[in-house]
Amino acid sequence: MIPNLAVLGEERMIDVFFEPHPGVAPNVDELGVLVQMIDRPALLEPFRSALTNENVETCLIKLFGLRNELQREHPVFTIQTPPHLWLLAAEVSDRLLQEFTDGKASSELGEGFYPMKKGLRTTIVALDELLDTPQTLWLRLMAKGKVQANAIEELILLRESDPKRLNALNLIVSWRISMEITNQLESEESSTLMALSQAYLEWETITRRKGVERGLEQGLEQGLEQERRSAIQDLMALRYGTIDRSLEALIPNLMLLTSKDYTRLLLQMSRQELIQHFEA
Repeated sequence: MIPNLAVLGEERMIDVFFEPHPGVAPNVDELGVLVQMIDRPALLEPFRSALTNENVETCLIKLFGLRNELQREHPVFTIQTPPHLWLLAAEVSDRLLQEFTDGKASSELGEGFYPMKKGLRTTIVALDELLDTPQTLWLRLMAKGKVQANAIEELILLRESDPKRLNALNLIVSWRISMEITNQLESEESSTLMALSQAYLEWETITRRKGVERGLEQGLEQGLEQERRSAIQDLMALRYGTIDRSLEALIPNLMLLTSKDYTRLLLQMSRQELIQHFEA
């Protein structure tokens, strides 16, 4: 027997912590089922691989650790409502669901949502089991394989005037670029790669058209030049974040290249490598 055994906790990072703004009602038409998930403080923990017992246990520790912080009235937090944990997993086994839930989908949220006991304030979301509806689109974009590919196709089919279409395309393109940089593309399923490529083409087409439209008043030649500059600036912003003076100075040189060549350089080179490339 070991009396008063000390259990030391390590620092754990929450992937996404969301606290609703008082007095601001989320748009149900735009967010779908997410509105019901973020109507209270929420911890969002996404998993692109199969959810494991260790994943669940680690996230529960995060939830209870955050609750303890709140109970001690940590100055960082102003939350009155206890937070809810959402485990967003691309795959969830029946065995795991039986161990942590009663194996029944939520009567309120529908298929794919498996709540734990009320006191645990945790819901497991099996992304591959969600219904193909507009309400689940944003969640299905976080899945993988055919489920994610179908969600990307649905996104592309949204009206071009829909602001969330372009915003989501920008995020998907940014993710595709990060995957290419970290050599993860080969590990993705063919259906996902095809959908990502189509999303990239849609983004590129929109970017070019925006450049042309902005340049129409200045003449066709200037419009095409503005189109190329805008495409390079958008790709730089997705790849490097902010565009400082050093990157801005490289744009005239990049504009002399074909779209294929400047895209390859921006995707493959780090910021410093790109600067050195043109200084050589």
